[in-house]
Amino acid sequence: MGKNEAQAKYAAEHGLPWCESAWCAEERRHSNAFARIIERLVNISPSRENPNEPMVVTADEPAAVRHIISRQVVEWNASSSYIVMAAHSSSSDLRVLVRNIVRDEIKHLSILSSADAYLFGPRPWRRFVDWVKLGIGNYRNTRAVRSSGDLLGGNPVLAVEGIVAHLLTAFYVSKWLRTVPLRTLAAVFETPSQLPDFAAFSPLPDQQAQSDETLRKGKEKRLGLGRWDWETRTKALTQWQFEDAYARTIETIISAELDGFQGAEVRDSGRDVTIRKRIASLALDGHGLEAHGKRMLRSCLRDRLRHYQIQNNRHVLGREAIPVRREGDARTMRRPAIVAATEAG
Repeated sequence: MGKNEAQAKYAAEHGLPWCESAWCAEERRHSNAFARIIERLVNISPSRENPNEPMVVTADEPAAVRHIISRQVVEWNASSSYIVMAAHSSSSDLRVLVRNIVRDEIKHLSILSSADAYLFGPRPWRRFVDWVKLGIGNYRNTRAVRSSGDLLGGNPVLAVEGIVAHLLTAFYVSKWLRTVPLRTLAAVFETPSQLPDFAAFSPLPDQQAQSDETLRKGKEKRLGLGRWDWETRTKALTQWQFEDAYARTIETIISAELDGFQGAEVRDSGRDVTIRKRIASLALDGHGLEAHGKRMLRSCLRDRLRHYQIQNNRHVLGREAIPVRREGDARTMRRPAIVAATEAG
């Protein structure tokens, strides 16, 4: 999403962009789109520059947690606010433009919420409470520092619409997040990026060693689900270990009895419903499993189906076809589809 403090200092000293990620590229597109809307509607040409100072995050874990929650709230507010704006757009072209931006913001919120779920486990209500607490603080601060602050919340109908939009956005993102398997989250957040480092920044050897050790410990803690509550972590790790132990059996069933999930790329489609019914009715007596083991095997198969659907989402496949070049390397490389979707923002 940006740079660490040392990278930002290097970029400032060498006149490089303060942010080079795909995420920032989308935000720049949004600012330009809103500037054009303002020009057309009120004949004023606003600045295209980013008016905000980048948030500096220290290397300690509490600061990182606050940053993840803060970014979720920002994307939640943006998504819900733009939904209300789109609903009040009198022109169909304007509505299409704002809804296009809404989709980007919901995508950003979904990625951050997925990171939250992978780091801390399923916690929809606790995450929602964190959102509300920080969101109220942001709202009060905005009213205090913005020139139009007195107008915020002044119209009770718009206030109700804003609250409803926030609640619906949180509900549907949480509903979607419950369908994302742990193996998918691990694939997204543990697969190394093949993109070049920001600003070609090279830390000193001792700094690099310290950074590598921090990253190693962080990955170990993530893969062990170290921040999850004990009960949920135990259940998830048991399921994960079962899936590893029966990996060959699962692959055989998917290939021989479930047609490799072909045609079930879209969730809730007719083919998806058919495959899920087939999973529920599979005869698993030949695998030497007790009733609990059979339930776990069916759960693994459903997770694999959902993982397959996310990997074969048409947006992911479209992104996968974009070649990636390393600096100074003429060869092109392909990224894993699910990782490419994350790098797209």
